Amino acid sequence: MIFAYWFPPANAIGSSRPAAMARYFAARGWKVSVVAGASEAVPPTFAADLTGFEVDYVRDGWLTRLSSFRADRGALAQRLSTAVRLLSWPDHVWPVARAMRRRALATIGKEGAPDVVLSTALPFSVHGAARAVARKCGALFVADNRDIWAHNPYKWSARLYKPLEPRHERAMLGAADLVVAVSGGMTAQYAANYPELADRLLTVMNGVDPGEAAPPHRRDPGRLRLVYTGILYGDRRDMTPLLRAADSLGLPVAIDFYGSEPDVVRQIARDFPRLAIADRGRVARGEALAAQAQADAAILVVGTDAWEDTLLPGKLFEYAGSGRPIIALANPGSDSGRLVARHELGIATTDEAEIAAFLSRLADRGIATRREIPAALTRDSQLRLLETRLAAMRAAL
Repeated sequence: MIFAYWFPPANAIGSSRPAAMARYFAARGWKVSVVAGASEAVPPTFAADLTGFEVDYVRDGWLTRLSSFRADRGALAQRLSTAVRLLSWPDHVWPVARAMRRRALATIGKEGAPDVVLSTALPFSVHGAARAVARKCGALFVADNRDIWAHNPYKWSARLYKPLEPRHERAMLGAADLVVAVSGGMTAQYAANYPELADRLLTVMNGVDPGEAAPPHRRDPGRLRLVYTGILYGDRRDMTPLLRAADSLGLPVAIDFYGSEPDVVRQIARDFPRLAIADRGRVARGEALAAQAQADAAILVVGTDAWEDTLLPGKLFEYAGSGRPIIALANPGSDSGRLVARHELGIATTDEAEIAAFLSRLADRGIATRREIPAALTRDSQLRLLETRLAAMRAAL
């Protein structure tokens, strides 16, 4: 049984991982059921194959609707939603998580108990729901984490909650039979913060999903076209090195933003008037994937803080699936930087001169689309690690 607030058709990058897990384990002969959120904060435009398993959707309540981030909200509405989100513990999705727990217990009452209950966070509150269900039915509890929760500088919470967060995270993860992280750096951070978890940690990266084949890329020798898909988190995702490098080329450069905050994109356009900055808005996932595949390069902004060095965003693997080169604004020695270099996916740096040289190469002769995905980056290869570990755990019971 999988607990996931983000799940198709909710068009968010967080929907990809749990959907891939459900597909993989169903194809491997497991009986899979999913208790999923039905977020109203994003469009329901993530088309995905959901055959082979059951999905039970739980709708947002008023508190979650009010406090969810929406890029299209005005400044006053954003401030109100932020205030409500700050005061919610452990997060603003907790009412949905409680409803998911009730729904799961009702399903178990009819269909029997699962062997494994897996929750994927964020939001962190889904772990609490999954833990309660696993305890009730005697199943293994697996806490899968796409991001850290405590010590996460991107997460806003009220000051009075800050001292409580590490203790709550320790208690929640400590109750899990297995704690999964998406990068080696994230696993190391858990081991450092919570040494008692060391023998229960497993790294399972995101991966390129089958069927995400790249359509043909047609190079326009008269200009460079770059693409960024996803939100920019206000000023937390600093694209300045890339923007300055592109501005210095003396060549026509277009940068298309999909699903980003309109006010942030407008500010970028004002700051760099010589670049053709376009806000393409929120589109269906298939359209975003096509835009990535048809661009000269895709932009990934990871950051350079020590915490950001541990990030391996799902977006990186989505870009890898397009076959187009990636310009990752990240430290070369970060988890993302090393992966980009190891598999020759593009460039990982924040050095303007290096980025400018890479863009010049793209403009001069282009880079061919990669047609084969490295085996280590496929979703199946990563989920096989999880399946192997679960098989060993079940055998030891």
